[in-house]
Amino acid sequence: MSALNKAQLRAVRWYIGDVEGSDPFWSDPKAYVTLNALFFPGLTAERARAAEGKRLNPAIVSDGKRLGGVLCDLMSAFRSFGREQTTYRVERFSDFERMRERGGTLSFTSTSTAGFLPAYQDRVGIALMRFALTPETPCIPMAEVLPHYAKADEAEVLLPPGMRLALTELSLADAERSILDAKGESPVLSVCAKPEGMESLEGFWEVPDCPVPWVLDALNEGREPADVGAYLEWKRGLNEYRIVNNE
Repeated sequence: MSALNKAQLRAVRWYIGDVEGSDPFWSDPKAYVTLNALFFPGLTAERARAAEGKRLNPAIVSDGKRLGGVLCDLMSAFRSFGREQTTYRVERFSDFERMRERGGTLSFTSTSTAGFLPAYQDRVGIALMRFALTPETPCIPMAEVLPHYAKADEAEVLLPPGMRLALTELSLADAERSILDAKGESPVLSVCAKPEGMESLEGFWEVPDCPVPWVLDALNEGREPADVGAYLEWKRGLNEYRIVNNE
């Protein structure tokens, strides 16, 4: 797997939370929480993350130039895996439903070669996902691309947005029923996900500044924003621009 350049390495480290300094954009140790919510329609993803106590970062959506740049660098860091591998993910069931409707990944999707990680059982309603990666699957295996991997125990393999998936539902094994969500409930279902190509891996983003970053502040505080139309329109523009310019 070819080495990443400086910009790609910075974007990957930022995504996984290997950050430093005090810049509100670059120092967020959980930037992925906000970033991934931007790929889902409506406010469902933002509401779910805020309800789990995860902070949504207004600084990320306020700076369109930096957001667009880091998205380009992150997407360009994906490489073909080069071998077969099974990876695992404890997914929010609500996010899984969107993936099933779409027929693939909507956002950047963190998986692990170390099984179903307990750290991701802080969600209400979960789906267990096994990803049958092929040699052609574009991904970022963190232990292989980072000179220093700060979260080696997570054995993360990141998958890109826009990956088409063939989903096959599996019977829950007894051991899997003991994997509980934040309310002590067993998984809703278990699936095998087989990658079947990409919408496109090439492309670029030109992202305007979000006109109403305070929408995220309200959700962080447990309040329902009074008017989210401009925020949702900004999100649609971000995703439509990516899709149109990747055709």
